[in-house]
Amino acid sequence: MARLTVEIPDAMMSNLIPTGQPLEDIVLTALEQYIDTEKDFSITQTKTWQLCGSLEVSDRETQYMAGQDEAGKIITTYAEHIDDVVYYAVPY
Repeated sequence: MARLTVEIPDAMMSNLIPTGQPLEDIVLTALEQYIDTEKDFSITQTKTWQLCGSLEVSDRETQYMAGQDEAGKIITTYAEHIDDVVYYAVPY
């Protein structure tokens, strides 16, 4: 088992509600939750990704076309270049 020394700011310590549970157990539980969250994290579940997925472009630019999937649907790289597409696609 590894040993870890952590400095916890006084303000954070004062926000801990006394439960009678050892601080070590609280920290271990928090670490387990963090690891579970990071392990299950998927960029496709973020709001930004969902918004990019709903982007429909009627006049596709070839520079953003990456190929086709098995069903023949065009695969684009718009999500990776969303700033260019949204902010620079329309001339001022």
